Amino acid sequence: MPKNDSLSPEMLKILKIFGLGSLFIVLVLSFFDGRRANNSGKEISILSITDAERLYFKNVRGIYYDQEIRADAKMMVYRFGKRIADAKHPVLNLSILINRVKNEAYIYLEPSWGLANFKLKVEVDQKVDTLIFSQGDKFSHFEFVQQLYPYLSENSYFTLWDGSDWIPILQDDKERDALRIPIKDFLRLINIEADGLEKD
Repeated sequence: MPKNDSLSPEMLKILKIFGLGSLFIVLVLSFFDGRRANNSGKEISILSITDAERLYFKNVRGIYYDQEIRADAKMMVYRFGKRIADAKHPVLNLSILINRVKNEAYIYLEPSWGLANFKLKVEVDQKVDTLIFSQGDKFSHFEFVQQLYPYLSENSYFTLWDGSDWIPILQDDKERDALRIPIKDFLRLINIEADGLEKD
């Protein structure tokens, strides 16, 4: 029998059908793949906000805050209007920053003793917890606030290490509300359920 190395017309037709069919299926499935790589250059951050959240904060919650426009950084800074401004004892305040270029929100600690590393001891129900803040990026402020928030609604006793002794801080409800309310507003702004951070 003679050996024929060329493909028959029927075989070519079958290969074309299967080849084009498989390419079509790959293209169709690639449009519906939910786990595609993000090639846009923008990473989704936990601090991202939507326009609706930003507008809600600006128009509804923003009236309770003193506002400062930082044109150099293209940010709006919100400081709680009922914060403790002048006190003879150490006070911890917060500011919420909205970056309109990146559509992100940040929370920033503003201690009266200057921003540096510090320790905060929390005593509640015979338990002692020490929260340590290390100066860093936007996430170090956010993580510290997440640790602090659950204790603000409890009957907690706070002390601050000043280098030689533990001194009382956040002693009355006004000081605690000056932290609790902005933290709750911030968590709502970045679409995190504040109740999920409550202690059990």
